[in-house]
Order: sequence, then structure tokens, then C-alpha cells
Amino acid sequence: YQRRVRGARFTKMRQALALALALSTAAATVNVPTQQIAHGVSIPVISIGTWTEGTSSDPTQIVTNWLGQGGFGVDSAYIYFDQKKVAAAILASGVPREKVFITSKIPGCLAVDPFVEADLRELNTSYIDLMLIHMPTPAFNCPTAWSKLETYVQSGKLRAIGVSNFKQQHLEPVMAKATVPIAVNQISHSVLEHDDDTVAFCQAHNVTVEAYSPLGSPARAKKNSTSVFTDPTVTAVAKSHNVSNAQVALRWIVQQGHVLTVLSGSAAHQENDADVFGFELTDAEMRQLDAIQHGV
Repeated sequence: YQRRVRGARFTKMRQALALALALSTAAATVNVPTQQIAHGVSIPVISIGTWTEGTSSDPTQIVTNWLGQGGFGVDSAYIYFDQKKVAAAILASGVPREKVFITSKIPGCLAVDPFVEADLRELNTSYIDLMLIHMPTPAFNCPTAWSKLETYVQSGKLRAIGVSNFKQQHLEPVMAKATVPIAVNQISHSVLEHDDDTVAFCQAHNVTVEAYSPLGSPARAKKNSTSVFTDPTVTAVAKSHNVSNAQVALRWIVQQGHVLTVLSGSAAHQENDADVFGFELTDAEMRQLDAIQHGV
């Protein structure tokens, strides 16, 4: 009798585990590859952004939806003031910390130690996968700030370090002093607006370009000018591949070898935005998309 009870319990346990596995597999609709940015550190090609100012999106729901579908890159910053929500959503997701790639940003090139420690505390983590300097301000102090960040890499509290909104004149002084190479430069980059000089400089110096506002900047949208969703070139390319305009705009970025962070509130939009690895743009299409910014 005891053997039968134990056998029945074991069978129920197996069934429960099988159901949990099936549910988790079904939920994993987002499958994003990674790209190496530093020794032993690879970033997801697509991360989800959490800056929601001026939108109706909620950071908690954004991160919950993204991790629930199999995404694992989360992009935050100290000045987003959402890090406690991000940390709580990661914890509630049940996804192990080591399976989540967290990017954060200190505001600038002053007070590095207090901001890094605050980021770690607010995100409730012992380490951050990628820490960026959000803005090159004040520019004269950025090499010193970089040296401070290097000590956090050495201690294991930061796995990789990079910058954001840096142009060549900001990058060169940091590179001249750096003992840890700049892993990433996160810049505004889309088919509508792209700084080709900065991109070329980064590529020449093995700095990964990460695009933010990859579907166009909010400022452009507010001016009621051309958007990714209405641009005729993007629309024509999307129709030829039977994909959305957003997918074309994001594919244009990753096909150049860049990575990106995108803000998508709903689970459906997140799934659509991440589904850019099943088609390839032709060379002619890439050239057409390259040229959009010169005509808008």
C-alpha cells in the first residue's frame, strides 16, 4: 500500500513537472541571440528598455512581459528612477539572476562611486552586467571616471563597462587612458537618424554600437514628421518580406552588426520586435534604408 501511495505521488510530481516545463516552453516565444562585447561577456542583441517617461507604459509590466516570454536583456539607468521596480519584477519572474543581462547607467563623469553603489543597491544585485556612462559630462573628467569604473570591473561588481552618447572627441581621451577597453557606445540610431561618423569610429576601434530609440526619437514623433511606421521606403520593404515596419527598422540595425534596446510595452509588441532573425534584407534594401535620413 505504501509503495502504491509513493508511486502515485511520484507520478503526480512527474506530471506537474512536465506541465511546468510545457508552460515555460510555450511562454518562451522570444529567442534572442547574443554578441560578445568583452572577454567572457556577451550581450543579448535585443534588450528591453525601461525608460517610460512620456508614455503610458509601466516598467514592472515591461520587464514582467519580456522575461516571461524568454527575453533576458534589461536596460535601465540611475536617472530613470525605476530600478526598484525593475529589481522587483526580475525577482518575481523566477528567472535566475545569472540568466538576466542587466545594463545600467551612471549619469555622467562625476561621483562614480556613489552612483555605482546606488545602482547596485537599487537593483538588488551584487553585480551589473554592463555599466555605461550616460552622458560625457563634464567631458574633461571622463578619463578619470573611466579609471574608477575599471576598479569595479576588477572587483567583479561590473562585468563590462561602456559609454552612451559619446562622439569621437569624447571617446579618444578615454581610450588613451583606458586599461579596460570600451565595450559599448549606446547612441540614438535608427533608419531615420544615424551618426555615421560615430558609428564608423566605434567599428574601427572594436566598440560595439548599441542603438537606443531604434524606431525613431520621441522628439521627431512629436514634430509629426516622417516616422518608421509611415515612411514609404520602410513600408515597401516590410511588404516585400511580409513583416512589420518596426521589424524592418530593427533588422536594419542588427544586420549591420549592432545591438539595440527598444521600448515595447505590450507582450505582443515585444514578441514582434524581437522577431527579426528569420529574414534578411538585401543589399539593395539596406542601401535604400541607409538613404532615408537624407530625404526626411
